[in-house]
Amino acid sequence: MRALLCWTLLLSLLGLPARAETVDSIPRPRPGSWSVDTTGSMSSSTLAGVDRWGAEVNSKGLGQLTVVVVGTTGGRNPRTFATELFNLWGIGHAGRDDGALLLIALRDRKAEIVLGDGVDSRSDTDRSDALMSGEIIPAFKRGDPNAAVLAGARGLSDLLERSPLNASVSSTASVPDVPHSPPLDVTTPVQPAVRFQGRGPYNSGPYYSPTVMERVASSDMAPWFFGGGAGALVAGAAGLRRWLRRRPRICEHCTQPRQLLDEDSDDDHLDRGQLREESLGSVDYDVWWCTSCEDARVERYGAWFTAYSKCPRCSYKTKSESTTTLVSATYDHGGTVRVTVTCKHCSHHDTFTRSTPKLTRPSSSSSSSGGSSFGGGRSSGGGSSGSW
Repeated sequence: MRALLCWTLLLSLLGLPARAETVDSIPRPRPGSWSVDTTGSMSSSTLAGVDRWGAEVNSKGLGQLTVVVVGTTGGRNPRTFATELFNLWGIGHAGRDDGALLLIALRDRKAEIVLGDGVDSRSDTDRSDALMSGEIIPAFKRGDPNAAVLAGARGLSDLLERSPLNASVSSTASVPDVPHSPPLDVTTPVQPAVRFQGRGPYNSGPYYSPTVMERVASSDMAPWFFGGGAGALVAGAAGLRRWLRRRPRICEHCTQPRQLLDEDSDDDHLDRGQLREESLGSVDYDVWWCTSCEDARVERYGAWFTAYSKCPRCSYKTKSESTTTLVSATYDHGGTVRVTVTCKHCSHHDTFTRSTPKLTRPSSSSSSSGGSSFGGGRSSGGGSSGSW
């Protein structure tokens, strides 16, 4: 399987346009976007995920992140190329220099993270190195460029939020305004749980019947339900979700407190499809264990931004898409890509073609207005490099 993925990625790369990009030829992100893909190889859901991360971190005042995917830098040092692009666009805000750029050159098999001068402290670069070596490059090596791009955007958002530059900002932006609930009285009887059957062999016991808010908070659509695209509300939704997820649970049978199992222990209570979802990062499961009743309650938390979607055959969130450019888009006409759909859990496989829009020429209006306009940040070239 690994060899097949590698060959699939290789064929995809060979299908990319051979023309080398220059720093000046790369179009700026369109208004409201924080991503650029000149190759047409990233899925629309991946680019949408990057744009959501970029919009959120910008609206919270924590900085600006951008992901750029090109075919090749034409033999130029990718580090120099990325730094020049960063400073040409002025990613980040003047005076704060709080920008972060992820540049990926697919044919060169190179990735670069460039950090603004305000977010390149030792702790920032350590997180950048960990992101590059621990998430981005491994995803490319297993033949999943969409997952690599999403991991990069998500990681840069986390880096900016946790940067010493934003210590005072993130401490107020990330704490939701959630009313305090009184402590649970485990001596008070609770209503019987609603029973339903889980998918796995360990999921047949009675479950707690969640409230409407809990169901929304644990679902994949929580950001849109709570946030409506507004960064502050998205941050509040994330905080509320964490609060609901970690608040104490009590057993529906004996009213004793349940124990949240760690990641290693809870695997014994998940089926193979659920384990596969966790390994892909598309879904995370919590298992709450009652020692007295020896009963496990499994709770599902879908990732808000992921390259994977629900498989029509096995119903697990393990379906991915890869694309191969058949006709490259230009400024005069659109292009065509071959889309290959594969489920990482079952044997579902499908192939079809999709049209891509023609390229948009950069203009003064697109570089000075819209949600993705940059503020004049600078970088001395700090960050991380990787190859696969």
